[in-house]
Amino acid sequence: MKSPLILLALCTLLIGAAEGQEKKLSGEATRLNERAVTLLREGKLDEALTELKRAAELAPSSAVINANLGFAYDKQGKVDEAAAAYRKVLELEPGNNIARNNLGNLLSKQGQYEEATREFEELLRRDPDNAAAKSNLEIATKNRALTQEKQDQVSGALQAAAAKPADPQAAYAAARVFSRLGDQDAAFSWLAKALDLGYDRLEYVKVDPSLAGLRKDPRFIQLLEQRQPR
Repeated sequence: MKSPLILLALCTLLIGAAEGQEKKLSGEATRLNERAVTLLREGKLDEALTELKRAAELAPSSAVINANLGFAYDKQGKVDEAAAAYRKVLELEPGNNIARNNLGNLLSKQGQYEEATREFEELLRRDPDNAAAKSNLEIATKNRALTQEKQDQVSGALQAAAAKPADPQAAYAAARVFSRLGDQDAAFSWLAKALDLGYDRLEYVKVDPSLAGLRKDPRFIQLLEQRQPR
């Protein structure tokens, strides 16, 4: 059965207006940033991003503007740009916990659990009582372990199949592993190879719990029909 990754706790979003050290901003940068904040809250991401890019050109050293830029990129699914913006915030303000937590969440969503755990650990080093960081670190650590477990399963199956390239059982075992992990294309490829090599337990293939995810795919019936004895 496919092991689902654990969902991250909701991150705190930094959508701040220019204040504090941001008082050094030009009037135009401040206006653009505040306009972008309003647009972000209204869900108008494209318009907000346009305003924030202009603001960042005027005030490239503004942590708040870069944080808002990271949030807007993240909401649009532009992961690399969002990560770069959050990292820029942390260059400017290493103690910005919200930006660091958001960066850690962003990395976790992309499956970069090792980097994510480093960010959460650094956040907790600076703020040991940060509940969101504690929760997200625990989740990222568990997901990292789950991912490693999956990689180990795949590696083991591929090594066994490579050691016995003519063994239908080894190919079938690889098909079962990929099916349980939800990689249907790889599972079908290995199942076809197992059948081609002579795996003949077709009745078991039809009920094998490890192949449950494949049986909903039209390719499953087609594959078995092609291998039925004439």
